[in-house]
Amino acid sequence: MATYDETLKITTEILQKHVDGDRTIRPNDHIQNDLGLDSLGVMELVADVEDRFSVTVPNEVLSSISTVEDIVRAVVKLQEANTPA
Repeated sequence: MATYDETLKITTEILQKHVDGDRTIRPNDHIQNDLGLDSLGVMELVADVEDRFSVTVPNEVLSSISTVEDIVRAVVKLQEANTPA
């Protein structure tokens, strides 16, 4: 299971493939407003994140994601929930 910082780094690397140019991506960037992803782009991003971290982002979680940090927190929480006690 990846830590918050590791998850942020990997998520940022994944996002770099979805945004134009060599834009710096910050945790508080809004995925659509700041990074310019449309709804299809967001779905592709989520699919890439799910594949990379072996998690499934439920629709109710997906609807609450708007920033890079929201994605990272969701992934960390989903990984914790999937870790056997």
